[in-house]
Amino acid sequence: MHIVSYMPIHIGAEADLRFVYCAAAISYMLNDWSGVDKEKAKGYILNCQSYDGGFGLCPGLESHGGATYCALASLRLMGFIEDDLLSKRTSSSIINTPMLLEWIVQRQTVGGGFQGRLNKPADTCYGFWVGGVLKILGGGKFVDKESLRDSLLTCQSQYGGFSKFPGQLPELYHSYYGFTAFSLLEVPSLNNLCVELGITDRAAQGP
Repeated sequence: MHIVSYMPIHIGAEADLRFVYCAAAISYMLNDWSGVDKEKAKGYILNCQSYDGGFGLCPGLESHGGATYCALASLRLMGFIEDDLLSKRTSSSIINTPMLLEWIVQRQTVGGGFQGRLNKPADTCYGFWVGGVLKILGGGKFVDKESLRDSLLTCQSQYGGFSKFPGQLPELYHSYYGFTAFSLLEVPSLNNLCVELGITDRAAQGP
């Protein structure tokens, strides 16, 4: 029996790359991979890479910034790809890195923010989801950092926190990913980020 993905509950739920990532992150933090068949999980992830280089949530689905992060972070946590792939003489053979890079850099919009999919508006959280993929790849030089910073600031509320789009009220989800995006931009006042887990390096190292 081939494992195709993971679900959040035993039966009757969605199964896609989000839950593959959850399984990989939990196993990595516990240092216990006994519940994960890495090879079959890898096969599922690779089948999610689309013709344009990005990854869909399931095989055959449209490439999506969040799904692409889940794919790359999972492969990195499982040890199937190296960090900073673009700096290596030979990039990983298991993913199409040039196509992925071309797709991911095109997600930065004219306004400076990142979009999750083609023809969608920029959204605060993709500063992390897409920016995180570029960080894993070692492609930070391809980001217009000043434009991204300015775009993120348009979503910062006078009351604190970040919203999804400019002019909306802030909420916790986009506030968190607004701050993680700024951490990826290496703002001095913020702690360094363990990109694959979406938490600070200090938290990732444990007690």
